[in-house]
Amino acid sequence: MRPSKISIGQKFGRLTIIADSGARNRKGEIAWSCICDCGAHHRATSGNLSSGSVRSCGCLARELTSARRKKSRQPPKVCQYPDCKATIEKGGKGYCGLHAQRIRRHGDPSYVTPENVRRERNRAALLHRFPSVKPSTYRKLFGRHEHRVIAEEKAGRTLRPDEHVHHKDHDKQNNAPENLEVLPAREHLALHAALRKKSKC
Repeated sequence: MRPSKISIGQKFGRLTIIADSGARNRKGEIAWSCICDCGAHHRATSGNLSSGSVRSCGCLARELTSARRKKSRQPPKVCQYPDCKATIEKGGKGYCGLHAQRIRRHGDPSYVTPENVRRERNRAALLHRFPSVKPSTYRKLFGRHEHRVIAEEKAGRTLRPDEHVHHKDHDKQNNAPENLEVLPAREHLALHAALRKKSKC
């Protein structure tokens, strides 16, 4: 058995070694008699003391648990921005996530991005990733199908629900005005049915 590097008088956390209790564990480690800062006596092995797994008689764990419970019972801190009821867990410096982000980006927690700027940014982001989508996907313009918006501008009126927009070159992503033709829904469906039947022949 290796001689212990721990001696009487040493302190580990809140425990101070006062004597060898004479007991040994299965590994042959000494079970030291210790006194805690709180005044309680405790017994701990050499391995537990040197590794730091035992630092008190148990009072430290009880104090930490009590502190955690007190903290959990406290009401969450609310954003310091006037009339904002959101909590600050996802934010910083006393602000919620939304207002903290506005400070980081614009230096002003009250800044609101103009609607037209927000829509343009969203559209730019969609167009940036559009080449990766399927060829059968229609382009969108502010939440509407782009080909219908362009067809309405070309026709100078709002399209009826029973009117479809036909892509002359059959490319659903080519929304050039000259490639679009407004057709009644029945006529448009019949046209594509005939094209499918012809392609099978």
